[in-house]
Amino acid sequence: MVISNCYGEMVHEDLISFLKENEFTGLRLRLLLFWGRHPQAKFNLDCMAHALDITRHHLRELMQELIDKGMVNEQYCTSGIAHYSLNYEHALSMQIQHLAELDWSAIKNLELEVEREAVPA
Repeated sequence: MVISNCYGEMVHEDLISFLKENEFTGLRLRLLLFWGRHPQAKFNLDCMAHALDITRHHLRELMQELIDKGMVNEQYCTSGIAHYSLNYEHALSMQIQHLAELDWSAIKNLELEVEREAVPA
């Protein structure tokens, strides 16, 4: 399936494969979109949980997955609060930025495509 981004460019199958292989759907996909839209920023869990409207505990589990994959950096400030940022040196960070370029309808189509291919026939 070919999907266009907000600039009219075609999204390649590798983006769909990236999402399927890493099981990035639902909240995981929302978290990736968040990072794609703020690639140079640092956030703490409270800020991200508020922006994504999820619990801090649930967000921590999702963040740990991304940290384990090396996609997100975790740094502690002197007060002991953790701040998180996208690891733009990670090989998959470009995929996250491409994902953020999609408009809402393209993202929904992409998510439906990933979910449809994940369901066995």
